[in-house]
Amino acid sequence: MSLLDCFCTSRTQVESLRPEKQSETSIHQHLVDELPFSQLPSSTRAKDVICSTNVSHYELQVEIGRGFDNLTSVHLARHTPTGTLVTIKITNLENCTDERLKALQKAVILSHFFRHPNITTYWTVFTVGSWLWVISPFMAYGSASQLLKTYFPEGMSETLIRNILFGAVRGLSYLHQNGCIHRIYMDIM
Repeated sequence: MSLLDCFCTSRTQVESLRPEKQSETSIHQHLVDELPFSQLPSSTRAKDVICSTNVSHYELQVEIGRGFDNLTSVHLARHTPTGTLVTIKITNLENCTDERLKALQKAVILSHFFRHPNITTYWTVFTVGSWLWVISPFMAYGSASQLLKTYFPEGMSETLIRNILFGAVRGLSYLHQNGCIHRIYMDIM
């Protein structure tokens, strides 16, 4: 049996379900053979991914979600020069209202100022025609909601819930200490 070392805690290990018990719609099915292969880049490779604004350097694997009033598609992708798995959020700017464009601009600008282990960062942002591409690290186990659906259909332990909330509160505290109030527009990307 494998163990998931959850990013939200360094002490709590969570036992995963065997792959045959995973839901067929789970992103885990797509990644079963891929996760050991450079999920997190080394410092040299991270620099290559962070600085890469060439769209041909990214191979879209599968759409893993949608957001921002369905204007943004979220993809698992591979940075082909390094083999690193990344998340790419692609937004059609032509379909955005002025209000949505301002929210996107604010989220992108703010993301460059924040550096905290409990806040997802954008590695690079660029446009391809009228499409905004946002490259960020791939979080293999996704959101707490996705963890619950995929690995804990009967519910999480209080210890795991405490550790997830502790990480979230630390991230929110960091934002508040830096004068930022977390709002829905921060979640659009």
